Amino acid sequence: MSEIIPVEVYRASGELEAQVIRGRLEAAGIRAIFQNESMGTLGFVVNGLGEFRILVAPADEARARTLLETDADAEPDDAPNAAE
Repeated sequence: MSEIIPVEVYRASGELEAQVIRGRLEAAGIRAIFQNESMGTLGFVVNGLGEFRILVAPADEARARTLLETDADAEPDDAPNAAE
């Protein structure tokens, strides 16, 4: 039996964002998990510490990336994270 090694499809800057992204993927039927490089309870990211990596099965990678790109394109222009 071969082991399925999940692939990263997104990096979130905190646990709340990671949970939202995972929820979007799972609502679309894509099983997702997240891992993080913990920085304790400081609640911010320093040189990647504190980031959360969203992981999916390789078979779901293309669909997950498409979904996340589509969601990013649909954000309103006045959203806090929208590119200027």
